[in-house]
Amino acid sequence: MEDKEIDKKIFVKKFENKSNLTIFDVGTYDGKDSLEFNKLFPKANIYSFEADKRSIKVFNKVTGDNKNITLIETALSNLDGEIDWYASDSETRRHYEFEESWSASSSIKKPDNHLNIFTDVSFMKKSKVKSTRLDSWIKDSNINEIDIMWVDVNGGEKEFIEGALDTLKNKVNYLYIEFNGVEDRTLYEDCLTAEEIKNKLECFEELGIYNFMGNFGNILLKNKNRR
Repeated sequence: MEDKEIDKKIFVKKFENKSNLTIFDVGTYDGKDSLEFNKLFPKANIYSFEADKRSIKVFNKVTGDNKNITLIETALSNLDGEIDWYASDSETRRHYEFEESWSASSSIKKPDNHLNIFTDVSFMKKSKVKSTRLDSWIKDSNINEIDIMWVDVNGGEKEFIEGALDTLKNKVNYLYIEFNGVEDRTLYEDCLTAEEIKNKLECFEELGIYNFMGNFGNILLKNKNRR
């Protein structure tokens, strides 16, 4: 595994004959990934998913009135309704002067080794947020193809995949997803390794590992049955 950043421009080459992409940014936090995709693909329709009300406030300030980006205020997991939520905070990691607290590590999963590795990050008492299965959400949309699925759900990868299996297999071309388990270490309780993610998504092939820090990383996958 290599510790390297992914350059989103990799997708420009892959979609050189298509401009009106559909992109999902799941766990968007401040919306910067959505904005970067919008800059690369000005005609793309971008759907940004976020459940933490604090992140939503930051997202709205950072993205402004961008008509290509649609915010959906929900977590994506394996259930429709409400789900447990562990809200993060850190006095040292706040990026914006208007940011009341730091929500970027919030998760549906209880923190595990995260507490030992990132000692400046704390988690509040468990609460509830809205949750939706992506497979349920997609049925009420007119979306037939998702070119890029960009997923940062802080340990909730298992639940996300379970609630999105049909969509991932049949509609998604490229999936970029974080993993928070490495060997016997997990940042959040019961979260997946990169290999476990690939085992759950056998119709996808690995294109690369990025941002690998020894305890977590991101994996880029391509749907072998599409494009």
